[in-house]
Amino acid sequence: MNQGSTYGHLRPGIKKSNPQVEKKIGSNPIGKKNDYIERTVETATPAKLVEMLYTGAIDFLTQAKNAIDSNNVSLANDKLVRVQDIIMELNISLDMEKGGEISKNLRGLYNYMYKRLLDANMKKDIKIIDEITGYIKELRDTWIEAMKKEGNLAEKLPDPKRKRFDVAL
Repeated sequence: MNQGSTYGHLRPGIKKSNPQVEKKIGSNPIGKKNDYIERTVETATPAKLVEMLYTGAIDFLTQAKNAIDSNNVSLANDKLVRVQDIIMELNISLDMEKGGEISKNLRGLYNYMYKRLLDANMKKDIKIIDEITGYIKELRDTWIEAMKKEGNLAEKLPDPKRKRFDVAL
């Protein structure tokens, strides 16, 4: 999936590795994991991307909490900023016209979580991190359940890379 595709706005900011900067550990270059993640993201359906964003946010919140516990303020800051970026991405990806009341409610929840994440980052407050983690876990679990019930209709969306006819009237 490239940035110019129909679903490019759902693609998290994974940067391609620079082979000149890439270091090797034994025989495995560090970039291997990023290449796998990038391919996974590029081939994921929009529904799967949303699930991946929720899961990534939960992982980063856990890492931030652990960093605060070990007094690593810099790492905690980095992880909380990543969660803020994910929440912002989810928020701007909402289709307010098609989503109706659900999109409106999600927008309010995302805005609330974003503000709370700012507080958590300033205060390095684990209670706020736990609160936001709970919300995101609930959203992820609900999303997964909804995709199961709908037969994952998002997988049936047209492929944004499909060949199209150029028809001029």
